[in-house]
Amino acid sequence: MGQSSATAVVLPRAGLPVDFVSAPKHMGTRRHPVLEAMGIIVLFGALVFVAPGALITFAFEHILRLNLDVEQRWTWAIAVSAVAACIMALRSRRGSDGVGRYMIFAVLASSVVLVARFGMHAHWAAEMLREYVP
Repeated sequence: MGQSSATAVVLPRAGLPVDFVSAPKHMGTRRHPVLEAMGIIVLFGALVFVAPGALITFAFEHILRLNLDVEQRWTWAIAVSAVAACIMALRSRRGSDGVGRYMIFAVLASSVVLVARFGMHAHWAAEMLREYVP
């Protein structure tokens, strides 16, 4: 009664009717600059958070002559970073102080890698970035 079969299509998996007449044609192609900016900020924050764990994992991988693939490197880097953040938070009087110290440590670690790679053209930093970002 409200919709005719010409204007509504039923999606096979969901079983929900979709009205193509009232939906804007640019709906799927519209850019969302705010969401893109938020995604970049979240990604940058995640990379900074993982930088100390990535440095430690990279060092242990080369000292112990391990052969880890990309997924294993990222898993160990996240785990080591989370453990380091928890240890710093538990060792401080207030947990927020420890998290703040960890974030300063993470920014310093990521800065060391970036300066070593792009400022000094260090071989180890180039190799580390190549191993973590194939």
